[in-house]
Amino acid sequence: MNYEQAMQKLEEMASQMEQGEIVVDELAERLREAQELMKYCHKKLYEAEKNCKSLLNVEEKA
Repeated sequence: MNYEQAMQKLEEMASQMEQGEIVVDELAERLREAQELMKYCHKKLYEAEKNCKSLLNVEEKA
């Protein structure tokens, strides 16, 4: 799974929750899944930011 796929899944889950398509019995499981997807996306964004800063730092030194 990549960042875009994870975000798409989160958006689908949010839409389903807003529209009441998720039954109460599934809610806790879906929230855990959403939490894991958010952690994954946060990690990917952090890594991308770190790589960009590293690249910019290298360019400034050159």
